[in-house]
Parts: sequence; C-alpha cells; structure tokens
Amino acid sequence: MKTQKIYCTTKLPFLDEVKAQFKDVEIDFWPEQTNITDEALKDVFNTYEGVITSHTVKIDSRLFGENFKVKAISSYGTGQDYLDKPFLASKGVATIAIYDECTYSTAELALALGLNCIRNINSSSEYVREGKWNGSGLTLFMGDNLVNKTWGIVGMGKIGTRLANMLKAFNCRVIYTANSDHHNEWEYCSKEALLKQSDIISLHLPLKDDTINYIDEAELKLMKKNAILINVCRGKVINNSKLYEHLKQGLIGCAALDVTDPEPLNDTAITAIPNLLITPHIGTAAAYTRKQMTYASINNLLSVLNAG
Repeated sequence: MKTQKIYCTTKLPFLDEVKAQFKDVEIDFWPEQTNITDEALKDVFNTYEGVITSHTVKIDSRLFGENFKVKAISSYGTGQDYLDKPFLASKGVATIAIYDECTYSTAELALALGLNCIRNINSSSEYVREGKWNGSGLTLFMGDNLVNKTWGIVGMGKIGTRLANMLKAFNCRVIYTANSDHHNEWEYCSKEALLKQSDIISLHLPLKDDTINYIDEAELKLMKKNAILINVCRGKVINNSKLYEHLKQGLIGCAALDVTDPEPLNDTAITAIPNLLITPHIGTAAAYTRKQMTYASINNLLSVLNAG
C-alpha cells in the first residue's frame, strides 16, 4: 500500500498521538493560528490527494485551478454547509463528514446551556466576579428547576435523540418537530405547537436553504415570554437581529448561542445583552470527543483514498 500524504487546514487536536495509530500516512498541517489563506489552500489542492478541513474556510470553485490533485475532503465535524458540494462532485472530489463522534458532546453542551440559563449560573457568577455580592436574599438570582419542564427539540436526528435521552434524568416532557414523525418514544408536534408549548427550545438542524432564518420574527412571537432558546447547530438558522431585539425588549427569557452569524462575533453591543449567553462554537470541544474526531477524520479520508 502506498504512503498517503494528507493535509490539515489546521493542526488537529491530539494529532501526534492519533497519527501514531496509522501506518503509511504522512500528515502536514497549516502552522499558523489564523485561518489558512486562499492561496495556500489552492497550493494544497494542487499537491495533496486528501485534505481535512473545518467550517472556518469556504471551499468552492475559487480554490481550484486546472491542475488540482485533491480527490477527497474530510470535514472535521458534521456540518458541510461550507463546502460547495455540487461543484466538488462535478470535479470528482469526494466529501466525507463525521457524525457519531460529534453527537454526545453537542447534546451535552445543549443541556449545559439550558441548565446555565434556567439556574442563572453565568449571570450570578459575573455578579460575584464584579464584586457586587454584599449580602444574601432568598430570591437572589432565583431561577427555576429543569424538572418537569417542556423541552422542545427542533430536529430529531442523532444529536436531538441523544439530548432527549439525557433529559430523562430531569423528568422533562420532551416534544420535537422534524420533517416527519419518527414514531419514537417522544411527542411529535408541529413547529408552531412546539414554539408555543416549550419552556426550552434547542435547535439541531443542518444549514440548508429551507432552514436559513428557521427562527424568525414570527417564530419568536410564538414563544413564551420566559422561554429559553438554545442554538448549537448553525448561526444562520436564527434571524439573529430579530432575536437580539426580542431579548433586549424582554419578549423572551434568554438565549444561549454556541453558534452565531458571523463567527467570530465581537460586537459588544450584542455580547453585552444581559439575557444572552454566547460560547465560541465549542459544541465538540471536549478532549475525549476531539480525540475521536481526529481519528475519524483521518480514518475516513484514508478509507476513501486507499479504495480509489
């Protein structure tokens, strides 16, 4: 078997440790902390048959010349909205994603964000950090319990299903909406019914033409005034400007976003909204998960290259 040379657009977590598990492979990577440049990526596609990349770099026709060599692109994650898949298919370039390895951590983060919001963990921590804690009161940062709440899951795929199982420990009523009734143990309902009934809503959708602004002004108006909205999929699934307006006006309780549009988000007028919690796209940022993802992205790529 020939030695495969593959390239990573960033150094993958645990790369040295995981690479030792493979034979007949050489792995190079972009050494800078910044995103790989277009010119560098063009050279990569002209040099390497296999490339591992992530959502931070849009891959389309602008990066391909006449002498490209790349045969397969392995996504370091589940979403592939940053890949122009029709164009890549027309060029005979295979695309591969990671699925199972991302499921647990993303579901776990959605749960953690929900707990953070309902128990005011982040805001109360900031209160102490700012030196404001000078007494106690029985209602100081009083939130609520997750037990017996209605949690609405939008998109009952692998992540949504894993989250629903986690919520059994909290005796939550889990309802969900999806393209169709999955005939599982949870209650299927319409989008409108879910938005009206849920205390907490979490989004687990792929980014497609029909999911852009899936949560828009009309949907926000249907939600309870104390509802919690969680997004762990893609920023563009929400009309974020409308969300920020609703949060500032107190029309919904709070939102927790692990994904934004754009990313990174450095607008202090947004990040200062008190009932908005933002994390920097850390859905799978857990050591066990990232090690599995690094292995899977390399193994998936090698499987395609060695088969062809």
